[in-house]
Amino acid sequence: MNNEEKLQAIKRKTRQRIMFSLVTMALYFSFVLNYTSGGSSLIEALGSAHIPGSLVMFAGLIIVFVILELVFLFISRERSSNG
Repeated sequence: MNNEEKLQAIKRKTRQRIMFSLVTMALYFSFVLNYTSGGSSLIEALGSAHIPGSLVMFAGLIIVFVILELVFLFISRERSSNG
């Protein structure tokens, strides 16, 4: 692999990481809904449980973040093994 190919690979990974970071940031900012009038339904308990919707959203976001990171690592590994 020459220097030009290495540079292209670095640029591709950087673009990919920026895309994943933007998605992660958008999901983090979606949690702000808990503090607005639009997210007022998230403050209430879900059904007969004593768990508020915002807690379920928080736990769901953590799971989504882990899955996004695993997808990024999988794509990154596939491209590095092919190239």
